Amino acid sequence: MNTSVQSKPRILVIDDNPAIHDDFHKILISAGDKRDLLDAASAFFGEEEPTPQVSDKLDVQLDSAHQGEEGYRKVRDAHAAGRPYTLAFCDMRMPPGWDGLTTIENLWKADPNLQVVICSAYSDNTWSDISKRLGLSDRLLILKKPFDNAEVLQIVVALIEKRRLIDAASTKRESLERTVTERTRHLREARKESEQLLAAIDSMMVGTDVHGIVQRWNENAVAIFGIRAEDAMGTPLEALPIQWETPGLVDHLLHNQNHETSMQLETSFPDPHGVLRVISFSSYPVVEAGIRYGTLILGTDVTEHRVLEQQLQNAQRLESVGQLAAGVAHEINTPMQYLGDNLAYLNSKFDKLIGYLQSSCDLLEQADHSSVDCNLVAELREQANTLSLKKLYTQIPQALADSIDGVEHVSRIIRAMKELSHPGGEEASAVDINRALETTIAVSTNEWKYVAKIETDLDPSIEPVLGYPGELNQVFLNLIVNAAHAISDVTAGGSNGLGNIHIRSSQHQGFVKVEISDNGGGIPESIRGRVFDPFFTTKEVGKGTGQGLAIAHTVVVQRHAGKLSFDVEEGVGTTFVVDLPTSAMANSHESVISEALVAGAGVS
Repeated sequence: MNTSVQSKPRILVIDDNPAIHDDFHKILISAGDKRDLLDAASAFFGEEEPTPQVSDKLDVQLDSAHQGEEGYRKVRDAHAAGRPYTLAFCDMRMPPGWDGLTTIENLWKADPNLQVVICSAYSDNTWSDISKRLGLSDRLLILKKPFDNAEVLQIVVALIEKRRLIDAASTKRESLERTVTERTRHLREARKESEQLLAAIDSMMVGTDVHGIVQRWNENAVAIFGIRAEDAMGTPLEALPIQWETPGLVDHLLHNQNHETSMQLETSFPDPHGVLRVISFSSYPVVEAGIRYGTLILGTDVTEHRVLEQQLQNAQRLESVGQLAAGVAHEINTPMQYLGDNLAYLNSKFDKLIGYLQSSCDLLEQADHSSVDCNLVAELREQANTLSLKKLYTQIPQALADSIDGVEHVSRIIRAMKELSHPGGEEASAVDINRALETTIAVSTNEWKYVAKIETDLDPSIEPVLGYPGELNQVFLNLIVNAAHAISDVTAGGSNGLGNIHIRSSQHQGFVKVEISDNGGGIPESIRGRVFDPFFTTKEVGKGTGQGLAIAHTVVVQRHAGKLSFDVEEGVGTTFVVDLPTSAMANSHESVISEALVAGAGVS
């Protein structure tokens, strides 16, 4: 705090006439007229009654200087000591030293805040001359000699109060400056800390204004997109040279009309090296008082994660094939068994037929010469009786037909196994859903044949679905096997009779619907909300991984922009419903798939 506020006001009189100093001392210090003092203070402050705090003496320190140079030195030293003068009365004529104007110029050099009252009985300088030398200043007053006591008192009281207010304002300003400096330091530290935290985020971070113009572009964004921050800043995100796989999704991300919630989606683009990168985005609206000011976008490169996920799905599919291997081996072994028996039977009978056929040929030759040997006829008849020739007429064709059926059965199983285990390509293709269902039914026969009967109602007119055949086969396999396991649980593995699995396909409004129903008792209400959660299973250890329905949901919703749901009839059974857009629907309504991808982006 300024010391001038803490101590009594100091007044300096600069005049070469000693009598003037005595006059100021009488007025301000000694026997001044109390009434004049009170009246002067009341008149100045506009009070009806005299101010009670004002006494017959002012509590001030009065100093004297008889020349301008002496006054300058006192003002300079007082200012340096931290106890500056509040005001100075300065005479205009003080020979042989400085005149009043020169003195005032130097006084203000020593203390710019000093209030000065010019005291003069002469008109040596006009106000115009004074203002040219000293400038127009609120620190300067003029008091004509001879002066009135009340006038002096009024000036002193006013200037003391003015200096007090100036010092108080200065102290307040210094306090505010310190507060501003401290808060600025805190803000800088907070900004530095926030920048460090943001820099530590292991994700791409892009900030845009409400128009989608990039305002922030961190180093991870530079690394992922190969675009420098200075090139990205100030440019609309959609205008940056990024070849998005689905540009409409990025527009949806930026201009989401819901101001209150975040959004997640996943899309891909080729990086500068031509490698396809998959990015998982999270979009957060920047909202204040209900007004959206921009968007904060966080993105993670999940390319390797998706590759591993695809490998996991392939491994899971192969695992399912492995689990079915024993059943498939049994299904192949059965037709191969009767195929081998039939071939052995035909081989043994054919050996015996050789003699009969040779005798028949000999008989025909003799018949041509009209000399049939009776013994040959008898031998031929005996061989025919031994062979039960009439039975062979029906048994051999039947054995051949059974063998052909067995070969076809084995071929179907092998073909179905090949289709099911094929990992599929990166590009989506037209998928015949009925064919996929038939393939899955054939491969999973050993899983259901001992516990249930399968009935199919497949609409032959349904259109192809644009998708990934191997992944859809996996979905149908998981649903059929789950249905068989549900039925097995309520029929004690089929010992209490066979259950029913009904598989139906149909088409409605651009979507192919597959319904797989079972009478396995239904899903308990307590776990219905978790059936699609990864690793959730109610099966005993070793019988299920909890990944089947989770992968099925991901494949249907994310990969094919479809829907996977289920209906439960308590105590009766469950129907799983798969809705997939047809090829025509997918090609003509890309926005439908985009919306579905956005909705399902957080499922995996």
